[in-house]
Amino acid sequence: MKAMELVGEKWIEIVTCLVISTTLMRSVSGSESECIFPAIFNLGDSNSDTGGLSAAFGQAPPPNGITYFHSPNGRFSDGRLIIDFIAESSGLAYLRAYLDSVASNFTHGANFATAGSTVRPQNTTISQSGYSPISLDVQFVQFSDFKTRSKLVRQQGPVHTPLISYLFLVQLQTLFT
Repeated sequence: MKAMELVGEKWIEIVTCLVISTTLMRSVSGSESECIFPAIFNLGDSNSDTGGLSAAFGQAPPPNGITYFHSPNGRFSDGRLIIDFIAESSGLAYLRAYLDSVASNFTHGANFATAGSTVRPQNTTISQSGYSPISLDVQFVQFSDFKTRSKLVRQQGPVHTPLISYLFLVQLQTLFT
């Protein structure tokens, strides 16, 4: 009975996240004016990983990326992710993974998500458990470092507006066994 209650609570969380995401997308895409967010910063797991795990542990092999991008592109998906649709509907470029520094441009945001991430830090390696060692707390530290370094770069010349006006997303799923 306890397991059923946990599953029910998890579904409520999932539906709530979907409602919030849908509302956000409607408010952004339904607007006649230009997007009010100059950038998106995302933390999460495989639902929104645009190449973080691939940058850290090796490229996601085909068929990942084949349908839309026509080649592997770091996403553990055959096509676009929800975060891609949010960026597209906001008039922004697809987010680059923070860990993938090759040819990255973080002008329109950064993605700190990695596939297999968890809320709590793992006490194992990715090969032992299948979960990413880049948990939510690590992603938050990466974001904090990014913000600090961006401020230093901004002091050298105009680069970005203050981070107050940006869109921040945290997307994680939790699996119950």
